[in-house]
Amino acid sequence: MAAQDNDVKRRADWSPVDPEALSNPAEVHERLRAEAPVAWSEEWGGFVTLMRHADVCAASRDPETFTATKMTVIPSSPRKGLPRLPLQKDPPDSDRYRKGLNLFFKENRMRRMEPELDALATRLFDRMLETPQDADFGNGFAGPFTQGALCILVGMDLAEADEVGRLSHDYVAAVQVEDLTEAGRLSRLVDQFAIDLVADRIAAPRDPEVDMVSGLMAHEPEGGAFTPEELAGMVRLNLIGGHVVPRNFLCSLAWHMATHPQHAQMLREDPSSERAFLEELLRFYSPNQALVRVATRDTELSGTEIPEGCPVALNFLSANRDEAVFEAPMEFRPDRAPNRHIAFGIGPHMCIGQSLARRQARLTLAQLLRAPGLGLAAEPTWSRWTEYGVASLRLDLRGEA
Repeated sequence: MAAQDNDVKRRADWSPVDPEALSNPAEVHERLRAEAPVAWSEEWGGFVTLMRHADVCAASRDPETFTATKMTVIPSSPRKGLPRLPLQKDPPDSDRYRKGLNLFFKENRMRRMEPELDALATRLFDRMLETPQDADFGNGFAGPFTQGALCILVGMDLAEADEVGRLSHDYVAAVQVEDLTEAGRLSRLVDQFAIDLVADRIAAPRDPEVDMVSGLMAHEPEGGAFTPEELAGMVRLNLIGGHVVPRNFLCSLAWHMATHPQHAQMLREDPSSERAFLEELLRFYSPNQALVRVATRDTELSGTEIPEGCPVALNFLSANRDEAVFEAPMEFRPDRAPNRHIAFGIGPHMCIGQSLARRQARLTLAQLLRAPGLGLAAEPTWSRWTEYGVASLRLDLRGEA
C-alpha cells in the first residue's frame, strides 16, 4: 500500500533497515517513543510503526480497527497459496482455528512432551561438546532443537522436520532481503509440504493424541469439519512460526549467557531465579520484533492520525522497553518483577505456542549450564527486521563460565 494510496503526507521518522536501526534498534526505538511514537517510514510503500506499549496493546486488542486479514508482515511475504491460519483471520473467524490448535498446546500435553524434548536437547548438546572449542550453536543445537520440537508437536517424521526446517529458514531469509521471486518459490514449496502432509494423514490417520493433523481431523469445530486447505493452512503457519523465531531466541539466550557469566553463576547458586530470568530474556530479546495490521478506518493513536488503509506495524521489541511501563527498561534485570512484557503478543492473536517456547528456553538453559565453560568462539550475526536477536552463533564451551 503506497503512501499516495493512504494519504499519509509527512516526513519519514525512521527506516527499520537504516544502518543505525539495524545496529542499535533499542536506542532508535527509545528516541522514537519520545519523539514519534507513531513513526512513519517510507520503506515498502509507506507504513507507520507503533512504538509505545499502550498503543501496541490497544491496536492488538482492536481487530475491528486494525485487521490482520490484509497484511501481517512488512515487507509483504507472498500471499498467494495457502492461508496462514489463524494468523490471517480476525475474530470471530479466527476462533474456529485457535480452538482446534489450542488442544495441542494445553499444559498437560506440553508436560507429556517434555521428557522427549529433554532427551532431544541432551543428544544435541552432547554432540556440541564433541567440538567444544567451536560449537555451532545455531545449526548444531537451536535449529535442530526447534525442528525436533515441531516434529514431536505436529507428529512429523524426523526427515520431514529436517526438510521443513531448511525451507522455512530459507523462506524467511528471502523475505528479509526482499527477494520476492525466491520467496515465492520457497513459499510454494512450504505450501506443498503442508498439503502433502495433510494428504498423507487423510489417507492414513495416526494417533490423534500425538499427531496434530489427525487430531484436528478428529476435532469437531463450529461450522463443520476442517477442509484439507484449512488443515494445510494451520500446518503451514506452525511450520514457519514454530521454527525461525524460536531458533533466534534460543541463540539470543545462549549469546546472553556467554557474555554475562555472572548470570550463569546466579542460576547455578539459586535455581529458583530461573523463571524471572527467562521472562526478562523474553522482554529484552523479543524475537518477533513486529507484526503488521492494516487500519480499517481513519483513526488516531498518541495524537497521530492513521488513515484507513495504512499498514501499521506493532513493534513488540520497542513496547517491551517502554519507560512508561518498565523501570530502567534499557537494563537487563534478571529478577525484574512485575514484568509486563508482550513478547508473545497480546489480544486475540497472542501466540498459541508460548508454553512450548518457554519450555524450549528452559531446557536450553539447562544444557548450557552443564557445559564446562561458556564463551564466544566468534562474533554472532543478528537478525533483521521484522525479527530480532542472534541469527547465528558459535560458542567456546571449554573456558570458565
